Amino acid sequence: MIMKNTLIKLFACSCVVALMACGGKKVAESNMQYVDPMIGTGGHGHTFPGATLPFGMVQLSPSNTWKAWDWCAGYNYIDSTIKGFAHNHISGAGLSGLGDILLMPTIGDLKLQPGTDEDPDSGYRSRFSHDNEKATPGYYSVLLSDYNINVELTTSIRVGFHRYTFNESGMAHIIIDPTHNTMETTMNSGVEILSDKAIRGFKKSNGAAGVRTVYFYAEFSKPFENAGVAVNDEVIEGKKAEDVNTRAFVDYNVKKGEQIEAKVALSYVSYEGAKKNFDAEAVNVDFDKALANAEKIWSDKMDKIEINGTLEQKRNFYTGLYHCLISPNIISDVDGNYVVEGKQYHSDFDMYSNFSTWDTYRALHPLLTIIEQDKTKDFVNSLTSRYTVSKVGLPGWELLGFDNVCMIGYNAVAPMAEAIMKDIPGIDVENAYDAMRAAAFSLEKHSPNYGNNGMQYYIKSGWVPAESKAAVSKTTEQNYHDWAISKVATKLGKTDDAKLFADRSKKFLELYNPETKYLWPKNLDGTWAEMDTTNWESLIPNYVSGNIWAYSGYTPHYMAGMIDKMGGKKQYEAWLDKIIADTTTLTGGMHVDISGFIGKYGHGDEPGHQMPYSYNFVGAPWKTQKLIHDITTTQYADTPDGLVNNEDLGQMSAWYVFSTLGFYPVNPVSLQYVIGSPHFTESTIHMENGKTFKVIAHNASDKNIYIQSAKLNGKDYNLPYINHSDIVNGGVIEFEMGDQPSKWASSEEVISQLEGNTL
Repeated sequence: MIMKNTLIKLFACSCVVALMACGGKKVAESNMQYVDPMIGTGGHGHTFPGATLPFGMVQLSPSNTWKAWDWCAGYNYIDSTIKGFAHNHISGAGLSGLGDILLMPTIGDLKLQPGTDEDPDSGYRSRFSHDNEKATPGYYSVLLSDYNINVELTTSIRVGFHRYTFNESGMAHIIIDPTHNTMETTMNSGVEILSDKAIRGFKKSNGAAGVRTVYFYAEFSKPFENAGVAVNDEVIEGKKAEDVNTRAFVDYNVKKGEQIEAKVALSYVSYEGAKKNFDAEAVNVDFDKALANAEKIWSDKMDKIEINGTLEQKRNFYTGLYHCLISPNIISDVDGNYVVEGKQYHSDFDMYSNFSTWDTYRALHPLLTIIEQDKTKDFVNSLTSRYTVSKVGLPGWELLGFDNVCMIGYNAVAPMAEAIMKDIPGIDVENAYDAMRAAAFSLEKHSPNYGNNGMQYYIKSGWVPAESKAAVSKTTEQNYHDWAISKVATKLGKTDDAKLFADRSKKFLELYNPETKYLWPKNLDGTWAEMDTTNWESLIPNYVSGNIWAYSGYTPHYMAGMIDKMGGKKQYEAWLDKIIADTTTLTGGMHVDISGFIGKYGHGDEPGHQMPYSYNFVGAPWKTQKLIHDITTTQYADTPDGLVNNEDLGQMSAWYVFSTLGFYPVNPVSLQYVIGSPHFTESTIHMENGKTFKVIAHNASDKNIYIQSAKLNGKDYNLPYINHSDIVNGGVIEFEMGDQPSKWASSEEVISQLEGNTL
């Protein structure tokens, strides 16, 4: 359970006042007022607090020193020093990277090293206090205590805007550090002073985004009085430097209260691309204008969904919706040029990357198919282009155009298939299908974390043997992706493929161990692998995060098959009950990703996110309703440590958004959303087609969590799901809520209509 100590709760409440004050009337009237980018920056949430725009290239945010896993986003709430402000970060991931092009304003002696946390005075970093820190969508500010400089940040899509207010007079310096990174290796860098107001530079690095180069072009609001470049922290003659360790600095003799602005454009292609991005987005745009534009964009996004709820619920919900709209991120310049795996290409549409699809196909992409259909088109076409244009194949986990394959399976298939099945307009359907099909036969893409993909065996048998790491996880994930391909093949009239992939999708049943009642790793010779379910070290090699419980329940496309193996619905229900009630402790070191336990259900690990809804498949929906309420009220909080694990580029938040609205995409490609327990008495989704879908839950409260009856568009409704078409065509679903379980939507007749719930 999230610990809500008094100090942090006071912070959360005071932050609402600050948000409403700093943004003026417009912010206070918008749902944007409830967003707190600090939520998730503490604990294991791995989010960043800085300024960004929806799906933008720039995430301009403060950087601490990377110390451990909880600094993956470059910042952790527990830290007390800032060494500067870098222009891109990953939102809530379990891997580190980026942190490109750091700027840091100082006053006093010129220092070219950042110094250390233990001795901040040895470099240019500064102490700071959260009392003097504010974050709203598209805006971040902090007072650098050591220099008495107030830093404000905002962004356009490809440009970061800085404003520094010097509260004391003296000699000010702005450090430009192209070498800064978050867990990457800098291979080369360069800086060049172009005039008395402009600087450019680059960094070549190797890390989670592969070997890549980022370029920048920066202009300042007034001519600097002096400027210089340094190599290995030593100032050198001239206006240009290139080395592994370079920096630049500009100097101003400032008066008290003076403000200096800086605008920094990025490009992953070239200097020319950075300058074009600057010219398109920053010319004649000052900080205030950029901020007003950012606030307008975020305000419109947050108003796409309206809810009635408590202040805490609104803060959790709208911060979650905010997190859902940060990634994927655009990687193409304004001229259409972009880079994938080190090679340059051109696109006539916006090109996107940062696809954490192993996480996000489960709920984030389904949410975007409702509220961001136009962007969904670009996301799918971007993925397709990896097969048709750059010819690297669908990515397993792509960062800035580089597939680091840190996860398993050909998971990009799911959001592509889902978008096709939902008839999202503008998708290159035939090429997308070819890309999906090719991924399902690829022998490449081995994970550095989870070993050989085992495809040479999987293609023959439909399951991955224990000799390949995480074999059960690979089997169940790939079985689901095969089912998704089969649905698209059917839609496109490819009957042979439809049968091939549908048959392959059921092979997880080969791994059902009747003695243990789990999906169990099986050796190549057909024998069961040795495994101790009371020890983490024994489980971890066979399942992603060692999550035997989640993956044994991960059969969303063919629940009937697994239920039958268990002996029927009552037996499967009892199996779920046992997992939820199991509080035994395992020996050995637990994987960092599995957390947020309710029994052995770990909400911090994505493979189980559909599991609370599984009671609907066995005729016990009231158990789903109770469990959903327990998860939303114990695993999420409106505090910096309010997420139980990595936000994972929107997946944790998308689960909350869906679940509090009252339905969830257990099987995204099925076009069905399984009903849970709506939290709000009323919520309304505004879609791009101008239609609205309203959820009304009469008498909903912390006690009234059980559905007694329902109506869809005024007619009695007794199904445990709603269709995608019900939502996007507009309408109203009404629930009568009560404090006692009911038999609503539990009959054999209605649960048999759930996709995958018949043999």
